[in-house]
This record gives sequence, structure tokens and C-alpha cells, in this order.
Amino acid sequence: MSSNIDTKSSSTESVTVALLSTKTCGELIKKSLADRTQVAGANAPPERPVCLDSNLSVQEGCAALAAYRISSAPVYDHKQGGFVGMLDYRDLVAFVLEVLHKVPKQGGFEPDSEWEITDIVKRAVNDRQGVQIKYVSNLSQRNQLVGVNADAPILSAVKEMVANRVHRVVLLQPPSPDSDSAGGSRFIGILSQSSIASYLVSHLGKLASPKYPHTWDLGTKTLEELNFVKGNVVSITMQDTVLEALFLMHQNEISSVAIVDRADGYDRLCGNISMTDIKEVLGSRGGWRRLYDNAFRFFAQIRAAQGLENAGNDRAPSFVVHPTTTLINAMEKMTATRTHRAWIVDHVNRLVGVFSLSDLMPLLLSDKK
Repeated sequence: MSSNIDTKSSSTESVTVALLSTKTCGELIKKSLADRTQVAGANAPPERPVCLDSNLSVQEGCAALAAYRISSAPVYDHKQGGFVGMLDYRDLVAFVLEVLHKVPKQGGFEPDSEWEITDIVKRAVNDRQGVQIKYVSNLSQRNQLVGVNADAPILSAVKEMVANRVHRVVLLQPPSPDSDSAGGSRFIGILSQSSIASYLVSHLGKLASPKYPHTWDLGTKTLEELNFVKGNVVSITMQDTVLEALFLMHQNEISSVAIVDRADGYDRLCGNISMTDIKEVLGSRGGWRRLYDNAFRFFAQIRAAQGLENAGNDRAPSFVVHPTTTLINAMEKMTATRTHRAWIVDHVNRLVGVFSLSDLMPLLLSDKK
């Protein structure tokens, strides 16, 4: 498929559909990796796609996600000779909650401060060998493995994301017709909503090249006009615990929850906790105890640590937009800050809505010229 952009789309085809139909998923993932490697430096993503052995323990799986700076990876079972699922932080959250539900609250159970989460699992389910990630992948039932042909247009990936309610898809490269290989399709990487949003911003945003003279009518609409200012955002207070935040995310099938201060009679945004923060709980001995930390203190500490790990570069503690922010402007800011969601606040910092990349994908499919 040609990578040249056809600026003359049909009378019914929107500019976004034209852009998403022109480049293949495989072409986009290669470009995304090159761009991120150039910008990220020492924090660059791995050059080769990462998949996890199904026999890894839960802690080993979590450590691998953190070490490679990725939020998910497919799980491969050598005995079955294929992928058996996806492991991401939502599965690990579901796992932790399941374990804590099974741990008896009576009978003198008092975990040692040096225990790891796997030690608690052993006590809870009498498993002396630890829990393998093949039993945890897809535990959240929110991130099933969805494969897409690497030669398919990006639009196909967007359709799969919307239909299956997933944040990313696995790209598979089928063997060429003249290949002598007896094997099946080859795993070449994971295409995320973030990469798709970044691609669109590069063609439709303020910094887009002049050779792409596109105008996007939907992109000029405000978040309020698109009905994302709804109030009643799922949130916790500054005094709630990390465990309470994880319960809320799991219960509401969301990947982040806002931290608010209600002292003034309304929800003033102070921070947020996301599913990926679970690595701070599972990644070290005794880390599980942080589940009972004050949520806002936990948020402040991990964001400060992330700033140090990111070579001193600031990372937006909680990225916010306003009801009057346009769709394309919100996408530009989310791409620049590498965030998956933006909290919508009014002029007094009152939380009135949230916009995520999962909200963006259906808009792209419904967009009309």
C-alpha cells in the first residue's frame, strides 16, 4: 500500500478515513518506533517486539513490563505453539484484588513487611510454585488478544479496537507467497491508540507539514460540543487509599481514576492514579503494602520518581483541558505529553469531564466529510 497521502478524498469520505486508509499498520508501527527512539533516548522502547513466556511468574511479568517500559505484551505458550492472551496492568490489578479478596481477614493473618505479592498469593491459594502469567492474562476480561494483518490499513486496526473495546492490537505479518517457511504469521509488534492519534496529529495538527493541506471540521469542535462535559466523573478523595482507587477502576472498567479535593464543596482535581501505577506495588519486596497508602501521597511520590527516571524532564502530573478546548488541540496535547486521557476542568479547576483515546476511536469511524 502506498504511503503517499491522497489529499483528494471522495465526496463522502472524511479526511481522517482517507488518512487511516492510506498507510498500513506495519508502516505506522515502524515510524512510531523510529520517532519514539529519536525522542526518548535512554528511555526508548525496545527495538524488537516483546512477548512474554507463559510460564513467567506474576512478578516476573510485571517486572518485564516495567523494564521494557511497555504497558502490555502478548503471552506465548511454547507447548501450544501460539499466543494464549495479553498481559497488561489491568490484569495485574484484577489479580491483586482477587488475591486480597481470598486472603482471610481473621485468624491471625498478618503479612510480613518483607513479603512479596507472590508470597501473599502462596498463603492465599496454597500455591507453592507461584502463579504463572498464563493464568492471569485476560483476568480483567478487558484486553483480549486481537490480531491484525500488518499489511492492512490503519483503519482496520481502529475498527478492531472499537469493536473489541481494546487499547491496542497485535500486528501479525503473514508469510509471503514465495516464502519457504512452514511457520505461520510472524509477530512484529503492537499498535496502540497513542500511535494512531500521533499519526493524525502529524497531518492535522498545528505543526503538520504544509504538504498535507487538510482541514478537519470535526477537529475544530470543542469537547463540550462533543458532549464530553458530563460531570459525575469517577473519582476518589485525597484521603482514600490506593487499594480503593484500584477497586473503583476495576469495578467501573476504566484505566484511571481522578483524585479530588472536596473541601470547597465541589470536586477540585488534585491528581490521578492509573492502572500502570500497579508496577509500583508489584515491582519490589513489600511493595504490596503501598496499596494501603494515602492515594494522593502515593500519586505525588511516583510522579516525582518518574521525573527523575525521565532524565529530569518534567512529566505533567495531571494533564487537564477545558470545555472550550477543541478536539485537535486536546489530541495535540495528549500526544505531546504521551498521556492516554485528559481531565476536563472548568475555570475554578472543578472536574467536569474526561476525554480519552478510547473516546477518540469511535469518533474517527463516525466522522463524515
